[in-house]
Amino acid sequence: MTSRGVVRDWHIERMQGVIDGDDVPGGCLVRFAAVAVDGFPALHPGDHVEFEWHRLDRPESDYAYECTRAWPVGQQPVTRGRRPFRAGLWRMHADGSAEQVSPASPGQDSPVATSGGPTTGIVRIWHDEDGWGVIDSPQTPGGCWAHFSHIVAEGFRTVDVGADVTFEWQQVTNQDGYRYCATRVEQHRT
Repeated sequence: MTSRGVVRDWHIERMQGVIDGDDVPGGCLVRFAAVAVDGFPALHPGDHVEFEWHRLDRPESDYAYECTRAWPVGQQPVTRGRRPFRAGLWRMHADGSAEQVSPASPGQDSPVATSGGPTTGIVRIWHDEDGWGVIDSPQTPGGCWAHFSHIVAEGFRTVDVGADVTFEWQQVTNQDGYRYCATRVEQHRT
């Protein structure tokens, strides 16, 4: 069945949200795979959408309805053919928007190795109370997550924000939102 509604919320981390409409009391659960738009499959709270849905045999996450396809009102849904998923790399922004990243795109960093070091960087942030921080370097675009246990030091292990450090790293799938994780960190002392 096709209905019209308004996106109540969208959780970019979970890539799902809820659409409210007259035909779906309590809301309709929608996942990224059902978002029929060109580009990054996401919705935004307040978007007016058309959507196809069905009633679930058993409620899921307290929702009795699930969206099978959603698209902005006034547009045609994008058809992906027989393969609904396409591989892609996306850069997420704090406002919930996204841009596709292609290694062949001008101005983009070329693919990087899966591990490296020693290299130098600058400490962007450090949380002594939690024991972690982020190091910036050209070899780890977007930042390298670091844990106090990998700091080479005696006693309380910490680094200063803005300090130059030498570190070794490895590429990871996701460490608190970062693609790189330090395996050894040593602050340059003056």
